[in-house]
This record gives sequence, structure tokens and C-alpha cells, in this order.
Amino acid sequence: MDAEGYVDARGAYCQAPVILLKEGMDRLARGGVLKVDVDNQPTGEDVRVWARRMGHDIVGEEKVGEKITFSIRKGA
Repeated sequence: MDAEGYVDARGAYCQAPVILLKEGMDRLARGGVLKVDVDNQPTGEDVRVWARRMGHDIVGEEKVGEKITFSIRKGA
């Protein structure tokens, strides 16, 4: 993982995507951007809620077919 991190959470369900997301964020310095791929709408909503609650900003969201890619800037 580089300064701009990446997490592939496609195919992960329940709490696994959020765990992967947290692990990816933990590796970044404040202000870094993590890209996260998910492949279903409920997981996408989990990402949005988690980021907001943890004080991070979603700075990009792109949907191509079933894949949703979030760009999340690490805050607090």
C-alpha cells in the first residue's frame, strides 16, 4: 500500500468490508486518500456511514456496473 491506499472489498459482506476499510485507513497519515472498491449497494451504504462516523470525508464516488469506488480522505 502506498501513500494513497487501496482496499478491494468486493465480495466481502457483513462486517468484513468495514474491517478492511479500517485497516486500510490505519495505514494512512491524516489527509491521505484511501480508494475502496465494493460491489453491492448495502456495503456502499456501510462505507458512507462508517466514514462519516469516524470523521473521514468521502471525496469521490464512482459507480461502474456493480462496482462502486470510494475515495475517502482520512480526517480525525
